[in-house]
Amino acid sequence: MQESSKSSGNNKTEHLHHGHRVRKKEQFLKSGIAHLPEHEPLEFLLYYAIPRGDTNAIAHRLIKRFGTIAGVVNAPYEELLTVEGVGNNAASLICFAKMFSQRYLQSHAQLELKRLFNSDSLKEFCNSIFVGTMEEEFHCLYLNDNLDLLSREKVCTGKLNEVTLPLRKITRSVFETNCSRLVITHNHPAGSCIPSRVDIDSTIKIQDVYSKMEVELIDHIIVGRDGTTSMRESGYIE
Repeated sequence: MQESSKSSGNNKTEHLHHGHRVRKKEQFLKSGIAHLPEHEPLEFLLYYAIPRGDTNAIAHRLIKRFGTIAGVVNAPYEELLTVEGVGNNAASLICFAKMFSQRYLQSHAQLELKRLFNSDSLKEFCNSIFVGTMEEEFHCLYLNDNLDLLSREKVCTGKLNEVTLPLRKITRSVFETNCSRLVITHNHPAGSCIPSRVDIDSTIKIQDVYSKMEVELIDHIIVGRDGTTSMRESGYIE
């Protein structure tokens, strides 16, 4: 009788855990995880390594041991195994989650970069900078590897030429923002968006200078009265 009672108790516990997991999955799929405390997404991840049992408690122990989700994901495999309840499957899954995330971010950055090069979004953004501007201005956009805009700066006013290129000012901002990518843009308020010889030569010089600093020139956008030109799309930047 006692064995039967124990078996019945285990079945009841497993049923409760299963119901909890189903509700959590539905919640995550419906609302996402951004608003949740850090242990809950980890609890959900562990479902797939620990078929039965209370992964909530294990998630709490992992956060307590490593501080944050980032700390857990960055933890070495061997250290993960030192946490009570974490076996080979759970430790392997957490390590794989990091590798998967890294590959996703690399792929996403490449797609975003391609989208930026081949769509009108960057040109539209640069066009908005010069709305109502009556004189020629030269601006820089400083971005990181993920194409997040770190800073935007008007670096000079007046006609651009190689002699007056504001390289010192741009370089200072490159170091201050620690950017890895750069967009330059200027306007021709009374003329065409077609790049002049000076525009082309200046762009080549800027690309050469900052490539040596491992800063990629994404594009040079020219905004004119007749439209907007991407020098990368036009083949002036390789």
